Amino acid sequence: MNKPDLFEAYPNLEKTIPFIPLGNYPTPVERMRRLGEILGYSGLWVKRDDLSSEKMGGNKVRVMEFLLGEMNAKGKRVAISPGALGSNQILASAIYGKELGFKIVGVFFKQCATDYMCKHMLIDKAMGVEFHHCSSPYIVPLVVLWQFVKHFDRERMQFPFYIPTFGSSATCALGYFNAMFELRKQIERGECPEPDYIFVTAGTGGTMAGIQLGAKVLGMKSKTIGVRITDYIACNERIVASILNRAVKHLRKAGADIPDLRFNKNDITLIHDFFGGEYAKVTDEALAAKKTLMEIEGLTLDTTYTAKTMAAMLKYLKDNDLRDKNILFWHTYNTKDLNKFLSPNLSAKDLPEAFQCYFSEK
Repeated sequence: MNKPDLFEAYPNLEKTIPFIPLGNYPTPVERMRRLGEILGYSGLWVKRDDLSSEKMGGNKVRVMEFLLGEMNAKGKRVAISPGALGSNQILASAIYGKELGFKIVGVFFKQCATDYMCKHMLIDKAMGVEFHHCSSPYIVPLVVLWQFVKHFDRERMQFPFYIPTFGSSATCALGYFNAMFELRKQIERGECPEPDYIFVTAGTGGTMAGIQLGAKVLGMKSKTIGVRITDYIACNERIVASILNRAVKHLRKAGADIPDLRFNKNDITLIHDFFGGEYAKVTDEALAAKKTLMEIEGLTLDTTYTAKTMAAMLKYLKDNDLRDKNILFWHTYNTKDLNKFLSPNLSAKDLPEAFQCYFSEK
């Protein structure tokens, strides 16, 4: 449980940006030696954010530290979060929110069936999440709006807190802006070289934006390459640039002495070819990348996010001769065992009827 490296660089932010420590840092940075030998690359590295917390790892831990910190500072006790049935965002909100005394209202929409989807819903239930089902993602905004009205706190005269889908906002980007200060320290200690390229999953762009902004502010040469794993309407170059610009504005308003940077879509590099056409759809490329990394490096990837990112990275390295460069894969999937959060007394029958059919489909 650490104070953010960001606060060491800009001490005045400790008074203006709320933060709740949840993770264990720094996360390791390791050479992927065996994979590098096979590909002919000596500079392949992985940043192990799958180990970011003993409870639940992955990129959501860094995001939650700032989001739940803001929620707590505003005195709000209820948060509304939309997401897919197996949403890691809702899951992390539930796990970390429960220990802080927060109630999470989940607005769920359908996704392709995966091996983790049903388990996540049962954990959500065990963590006290309130379930609301959307037959189509297009009605999510209406359901979210209704839940805001329904959960209006008349005593405090305030609406619930909003946790955006995939955790992407200016506040969310702070988690990985801060992570780049952590990485720079690791570089300075000689734990790894400065990356020429950083590959990271892009759901709606918050994690990618934080990394790219951190590299820019710190004067690092690292080029951030995001791999889109959601529909284009949810993640594209304009959206990532917008998050970057809002994060810059947020940091400067909070008192960070950073340049008044401006980003546009031409500053963003996204790979769009590995999504698969539908959120969480398992692709052949993702399955192959997942199998390869487990067999060669002992790394656990998932077919929704990180395996698609790894598949894209492997293709990029094949198509571009970067053997003299240092390449960093930022591992953002949780690999901690979540079974400890399951309640032995809970089953699909304890969920609202609209959710029970997904268990029979699985």
